[in-house]
Amino acid sequence: MPVSSPSTVERRPTKITKMDDSIDVVQATTGTSDIPSYRPDAKTRRYDRQLRLWASAGQRSLEQARVLLIGCDATGCQALKNLVLPGISHFTILSPQLTSAQDVATNFFLHPDSVGSSIAKESVKYLKELNPSVEGAARLDDPASLLLSDPEFFLSFTLIVASNLEPSTVLQLADLLWDASSTVGGPDIPLIVIRNSGFVGRVEIQLREHSVVDTHPDTTHTLRLDAPFPSLEQHARSLDYSSMDSMEHSHIPWVILLVRAASLWKESHGGLIPQTSEEKTEFKELLKSEKQKGDEENYDEALAQSYRVWSKSEVPWELKQLLEDDTVNNVSVNSKNLHILLHALGRYVSSPPHLPPTAPSLPDMHSSTTSYIALQNLYKTQYQQDLSRFQALLVAVLNNVGLPEDAIPQEEVESFVRNVGGVGVIKGTPLRESREGKGALQDEIANFDEEVDSATCFGMYLALLASERFYATHSRWPGTTPSEDMAKDSREVEDIVKGVVGKQDEFSDILVESIGEVVRGGFSTIPTTAAFLGGVVAQEAIKLVTNQYTPLDNTVIVNLVKSESAKFKF
Repeated sequence: MPVSSPSTVERRPTKITKMDDSIDVVQATTGTSDIPSYRPDAKTRRYDRQLRLWASAGQRSLEQARVLLIGCDATGCQALKNLVLPGISHFTILSPQLTSAQDVATNFFLHPDSVGSSIAKESVKYLKELNPSVEGAARLDDPASLLLSDPEFFLSFTLIVASNLEPSTVLQLADLLWDASSTVGGPDIPLIVIRNSGFVGRVEIQLREHSVVDTHPDTTHTLRLDAPFPSLEQHARSLDYSSMDSMEHSHIPWVILLVRAASLWKESHGGLIPQTSEEKTEFKELLKSEKQKGDEENYDEALAQSYRVWSKSEVPWELKQLLEDDTVNNVSVNSKNLHILLHALGRYVSSPPHLPPTAPSLPDMHSSTTSYIALQNLYKTQYQQDLSRFQALLVAVLNNVGLPEDAIPQEEVESFVRNVGGVGVIKGTPLRESREGKGALQDEIANFDEEVDSATCFGMYLALLASERFYATHSRWPGTTPSEDMAKDSREVEDIVKGVVGKQDEFSDILVESIGEVVRGGFSTIPTTAAFLGGVVAQEAIKLVTNQYTPLDNTVIVNLVKSESAKFKF
C-alpha cells in the first residue's frame, strides 16, 4: 500500500483547537480552576431539618447553650438526648448515685456493665456518642450539698433541668435562680422541673422574664389596605385595565385590585372607606363590575379579602401591652436587647402613621410571576425605608443609655423589624409560690369544675403536690411500700389534698381517682413516660434557648393513662 504524501494526509476539523504543546495528566488537572460546589457543608446537611424550624440564628443560640441535668434518671436522659442531637454546646450531669439494675432496665443510655459505676459518668459516655460535636461532663457531688458550698456552679449554665429530685432540693435550687435573676443584669436562668409517677408526669418552668424574638405566628403580613403606603397606591392607580388583555387582567394580584378600588372609593366619599353594611355591599358590587370574565380567580380572592379594606390597621393589642411595660419604657445599659428594640419601636409608632414597620412578606395569591414580583418589590422597598427610619431611632436610644451604636447586631435588628408582630415577653412566677399553695393555684382551686376536660389533670397536679409534702414528712414517696399499705398512703395523700383545697368533707370522684393513680405509680420512672416527657422537656428547652416559639407558661400535666394533657399557669 503506497504511503500518502503529506499533502494528502487527512487533517482534523478546524473547529477542534490544536494543542501546541502536550502536558501530562497531573498538569492538566492542577492547571484548571476549581469548579465551585453548591452542595451544603457537612454541618448544614446534619442539621438541615431543624434549620428549617429555627433558622441559623436559632442554631447559633443552640450551639452556645450549656445545659445542666440534675438527677440522672431515664426521663432526664431522654430530655438530654433530644438536646444533644440538635447540637447544644455542652451538658453536665450532676448526680452522686451509682447505677443500679433498675436504672439499666428503664434507661436506654446505660449498659448492663454500668451497674455499680457512676450513673452520671456512664450516661455521659453514651449520650456523647449521639453527637461528637457536643461536650459532656459528669459531676458526682450531692446537689443539696453543692447548692450550699458552690452556688456559683449552677449560675454558669444557660438552662437547668431537675429530674425527680427531692422536693427540698428543688426549692433550694429554684430560690437560688430566682434570687440571682432579681439583681440588675443578673442571670435569668430557666429551670425545668420534672416529676413523674408511673404513667403520670408533670413539667414546670420557672423563669423571671423570657423574651421571644419570633413566636412564628401563622401570618406576618402587614398589607395595610386601608392605609397603603404612597408607592403602593401610586402603582395601583397607574395600571390601565382597559388596555390589558383578558390573561393579564385575570392575573392582577388581589392586593392591587383592593388598593385601587379603595383609592377610587375614597375619592368619591370624602376620603372615607366603606363604613356601613350598605356601603360595604356597594363596594363589593363595584369590584365585581370590573370583571372582564366571570371566572377571574383574582377577583374572587379580592372579594373574599375585601374586609381588609375597612379593617383598621393598628398596633396589635399584645404589642401595645409590651410597649407599655415599665422594663420597655425605662431602658438602661443593662436592659435586654428586646427591651431596647421595643423602646425604639414605641418611639417609631408615636409618629404618623402610628403603625409598626411594614413586613416584606406577602401571602400567596393568584397572579402572574411578573405582577407578583413587582408587588413584592414594592413591599420590600417600603420595608427597607421603614428599617432605615427605625435604625435611626434605635441609634438615638442606644446613645441615650450609653451603649455603642452596634450594641445590637444588625441581623437581630432586621429580624425584629421584619417580624414585629411575632415578638413577646413572658413574665414568670417563683416555683415556691405554687409549692406553698399561693397565687394562681388558689384561683384554679376556687374555679375547679370536674366537668371540664382538664379536671383529671388538675387532680393529678394536686396529688403530686400533696405527695411532695408526704415525702417531706416520711422521707419516702407514697406507694413505695407493700400493697397492703398503699391504701393507707392514698388516704393520707387525700387528707393533704383536702388541706390544700380547704375542704374537709368528701370531695369528687375525679380527685380520688387522680390521687389513686399517682400513688399507684409509686413515683417510678417507666420508659414510655420517660420518652414522652423527655420530648416535652427538650421541646420547651429549645424554645427557651433559641428565644423562638412561645414556651410553656408554666406547668403541664401529662396523663398517659388516658392520653391527655393540660396546661396551667400557677
